[in-house]
Amino acid sequence: AFGALEMAKQRRAFAAHARTASVEGTTVPPQPAQCETTTGMSGLLDYVGSVAAGLFVLQLGCFVATLHPSVPGGDSGELISVAHVGGVPHPPGYPLFSVANMLFAGIVPIGSIAYRANLLSAICAAGAGTLLYSTTVLLSGCVSSGVLAVALFSFSRLQWLYSITGEVFALNNLLVAALLHQLVLFDRAPTVSLAWRGAVLAGLALANQHTAVLYLVVIVPWVLLRGRSIGLLTPRSIAVLILCGVAGLAPYLYIPWSSLRNTAPLTWGDQRSLSGFATHLLRKEYGTFDLAKGGRETASFWRAVEAHATSLARETMRICPVLSVVGAVVPPRPCRWGVHMAVVACLVVYLGFFNWRANLDLSNRLLAGVQERFWMQPNLVFSLFAGLGYRRLLVSARRVAPSRTVEVVGFAVVVAVLAVQIGRNFEKLDESNNYVVHDFGRTLLDGLPPDSILLTMGDLPGNAARYLQNCDGVRPDVRVIDLEMMTTPWYLPMTSWAFPGVVFPGQIKRYSFGAEHFDMKMFFDANIDTFDIFVYENLNAEDGSWRDGYEVWRHGATRAIKRKGTRLNATAWLASALPATPNHTLPDPAKHDERTWEHVVYDSAMASAVHLAMFFESRAGSAATVAEKAQLYEAAATVYESLYTRTVFDGHRPSFWHKNAGLAYYNTQNAAHSAKVKEHWQAYLDSNPDDPQVSDIASIVKGIS
Repeated sequence: AFGALEMAKQRRAFAAHARTASVEGTTVPPQPAQCETTTGMSGLLDYVGSVAAGLFVLQLGCFVATLHPSVPGGDSGELISVAHVGGVPHPPGYPLFSVANMLFAGIVPIGSIAYRANLLSAICAAGAGTLLYSTTVLLSGCVSSGVLAVALFSFSRLQWLYSITGEVFALNNLLVAALLHQLVLFDRAPTVSLAWRGAVLAGLALANQHTAVLYLVVIVPWVLLRGRSIGLLTPRSIAVLILCGVAGLAPYLYIPWSSLRNTAPLTWGDQRSLSGFATHLLRKEYGTFDLAKGGRETASFWRAVEAHATSLARETMRICPVLSVVGAVVPPRPCRWGVHMAVVACLVVYLGFFNWRANLDLSNRLLAGVQERFWMQPNLVFSLFAGLGYRRLLVSARRVAPSRTVEVVGFAVVVAVLAVQIGRNFEKLDESNNYVVHDFGRTLLDGLPPDSILLTMGDLPGNAARYLQNCDGVRPDVRVIDLEMMTTPWYLPMTSWAFPGVVFPGQIKRYSFGAEHFDMKMFFDANIDTFDIFVYENLNAEDGSWRDGYEVWRHGATRAIKRKGTRLNATAWLASALPATPNHTLPDPAKHDERTWEHVVYDSAMASAVHLAMFFESRAGSAATVAEKAQLYEAAATVYESLYTRTVFDGHRPSFWHKNAGLAYYNTQNAAHSAKVKEHWQAYLDSNPDDPQVSDIASIVKGIS
């Protein structure tokens, strides 16, 4: 719809320009070539606007139908919950995203807070695709080209995935698409007002995602040079352009405002000083020009290029790479070479700089999934060039077939590509019933005693738990403390008030080595008598100070911190820990592969119950009495048995669970369990395992009457 309005404005601008051309001695800009089923500029613009509106509705409909109903994985939990409570997300702060989500969630009372953030992303993504369509039509003069660009971009797996997720990328795609659209409009009929509008857009884009600067380093000088003829380089015009750019950056005022208020229980960094603001803005904690802290990883420049190219080819049925080369090298009329080369330069700069600085290990599929998010910005341009390449092919085809036939067949092919893209991705990306991360967070929180401390490390557990607490009101009594953030100089000074009763010892409130700080033993000593303390997965491997005085007991999805020497009552601990193991619907590992957070949840759920059983078995090995040993093995056997009674594990159970369950029953030395030993071990043998102990197991099974 926005694209149609812009083209209507251009129709008036062209007419005004034509009336003054003879007086000023200028040349009237070239008009778009006639497009299929239309004649004349007026008919073209009406048709283009109708198709734009239809594409917007189609995209939005597909995205809303497959939208995440609750909190997704990754950064979404943090971004959504921090925006909801008025805090500052991780660097560089994404202030435009935060402000937009706060406003949108406040005026759209539909679903959960996460659903509203996901819905805003869907709207932004549909807008980005529509602007891409409009820009492609402006450059090619062909509606089919614009529809093809949308089919290849909006309905690719990667773009669709982040169109249904509350993340910064859909908004970034919208702003980048708007920048390119403004660039083409300015090239066709340059006016000072268009330049000012573009400056505001540039500031807004930078207030959301810094990768936009890799296009702006090309766009800004090109606009200034192109605008010389309309007085854009005068001191007054330059001053107004700067003011417009600063106005676009105004959302960054939100960051020091939030930090100075210091009322948000979730926030990142301390921006109350100029140095703190600069640290956050420049991402110094990660590395200003790197994706992640830690320096260069194993992925080389060409490995990153290859991974991106492979993904683009796979997700667009190899259409986009081929046609984009054609469109970039030999663009069709009425595309002007100046603006065309500017867009090519944007793409070259982005690909060169990003792949040089991308420092994630692509052999890790989860990290590869993180890096691929940044391929959407160049993919938008690749799709635009694919549309231009398709127009070039249609023009060439007119040499051997009637124009009308070429147009009809060409449009039919585009519609077929659009249908295939939607068909191949709709079911695969349908997350309308995906509560995986939500359920994972509920498992973590609901399994804990009242007023516990939960120490987390990494994005998944902390973001899921904090979203549920701050947005859905789940278990606000649990103090969720981030172990990694606790090592920073700002975390506790900014947020310790949100953990009532928790003692952070030391002169300086920071988890670190040194006399003035505190280590984990000091933290446990100060709080163990007041709170039950739990940790998800692991503590800091570099800090072993706590090991002399404390130990960990597996408790469902988490581990409890206990003083060494605490007596374990197997029956009581089983009653507390077993209900805390995951009992929610598991994600399909075939649908959610290793690139997704759902797969991480799947692995965690499959391991947690087994780890609880293994905890009892390990304690049985050092039991003081035969009776205590039997009791511990009974507890382990009960845990294994629960894996076979919970329907959530149907279809997911590996065969080695049968081996472990049979062993636990066997070690109880209770003749009443002989049938269970035989049942599980026979099932294990029936799976034809590659196991050197098979003959021993078979011998025992044979001897059981």
